[in-house]
Amino acid sequence: MKEFGEKALVVAGLLAVTAASAFCQGTIYTSRPAFEAALSSSTTITFEDLPPNNQPLGESSITSSGVTFSNPGALLFITDPGGLYPVPGTGRYLCHFDGGYPVDILLPGGVTAFGADFSGGIAPSLSLNATLTVNLTDGASYVYNFSGPLNSWTFFGVSFPQSIFNLVYRDAGPPDGGLGGPLHEEKLDNVTFGPIPEPSGLGLFAPGGLLLGGQWWRKVGK
Repeated sequence: MKEFGEKALVVAGLLAVTAASAFCQGTIYTSRPAFEAALSSSTTITFEDLPPNNQPLGESSITSSGVTFSNPGALLFITDPGGLYPVPGTGRYLCHFDGGYPVDILLPGGVTAFGADFSGGIAPSLSLNATLTVNLTDGASYVYNFSGPLNSWTFFGVSFPQSIFNLVYRDAGPPDGGLGGPLHEEKLDNVTFGPIPEPSGLGLFAPGGLLLGGQWWRKVGK
């Protein structure tokens, strides 16, 4: 009966490794209340403290609460819902207008969770088909795709056990640096970030799996 016990331990180990792998890939949130409830503390950037710059020339970088939004095309704007690039909503937001590159988001140290209201896309498309690339401080990188209605806000968030270094938000624009076809129209508002407690479930899962394996071994060994 020894072989049954060995198999049980192998299965428990595989389950623990699978859980750890999924945990390292991050947790996705499509609900803002659920995301904010998971944070131990947070900061939200509403852009209300920044003056609007609704003029033909934008900025290459805009910083608020330690977070730097940048784009090499210098086409970043702080605008109002009734400004040059309107999106339904309340208050000011960050807008990237007709650029050839996506928006880079550099975070302060110790941030393990990031979420925001995203908008973008360009007609004739009827929806936002976006990509968020998350680069961790340990060198790992993960890419997430999400969608939403055109000219509306869609919440998306993600958390990790490791710190996030930066993120790259791109809507359905052209390849980086491209000037033909639909251009980048990324928009961001209510940017929330902070640390998130490491779930205790993972720590309990592996011992639980081993305990289950031990019980199986005792049962089949009789």
